[in-house]
Amino acid sequence: MTNSIKISPQRTSFILSVSVILYWATDSYLYLGCHINLMEYSTPVILYITAMILACGVLKHFFFRFITKNELSLSFGKQVRPLPEQIKVIDPECPKDKDINPTILVAESVAKHDYMDNYEVRVAEIEHKKAERQADVKRVIHEYTTFVMTEFLSKENLEILHENIEFFAHGQSDLYKPIRSKVDNSLRSIDLMHFVWNIGERLGISLIDRATFIHTIFPHELKDASIKYLAKNLRTCGVCKIALDIPKTGDYHFKCMKEAQE
Repeated sequence: MTNSIKISPQRTSFILSVSVILYWATDSYLYLGCHINLMEYSTPVILYITAMILACGVLKHFFFRFITKNELSLSFGKQVRPLPEQIKVIDPECPKDKDINPTILVAESVAKHDYMDNYEVRVAEIEHKKAERQADVKRVIHEYTTFVMTEFLSKENLEILHENIEFFAHGQSDLYKPIRSKVDNSLRSIDLMHFVWNIGERLGISLIDRATFIHTIFPHELKDASIKYLAKNLRTCGVCKIALDIPKTGDYHFKCMKEAQE
């Protein structure tokens, strides 16, 4: 422990003031009483001390710039070893390699493998349910088609329509085959638009693909309508024989079929 003496600025000023007065009084006494000029003796000493102080300041500034510019490290005390650039931090909660039980590692690996097996099984179940639902949706659509189209189509054309619906469900538009409704009981454009909207809504097919399907299948009945016009007006309301059937969320059955069964 080191002791340090601190002098307040007020006390320092007092000491300096007293020293100046004593010096002035001594100088005046020697000059008046003994005819001795103290400045002749003190001036060289003062100048010498001032020169030494200035030289010390200049040398200090020079050596400081020289050492910092050349990045010199001068140590006159106990040598301290430099710290390494990277210090490896050991987590106290992390067990050492020798403390890890191989049995635990094997168990964790097996459990992870089981997780992946369960994932694959679950994916297979989901895909199977989707396939079952899609098959049931197509079954309901075929039943609906037979129910609403029998009075307007011959048996041969109805069979072709069922084939076209399969192509429609699988996006095979190049396999569509055109048909025509009965002359004495023909289908109007509004009926055809309602029909294709109803089945396309259950299959999740876009409006433009629905319009392309019905325009290709019934070219005679829809010769005056463009595909773009049909896509924008599939849900047109009006007097019709085939009603627009909007399903509830998650339901793909048809109201007319439910009413017939009841």
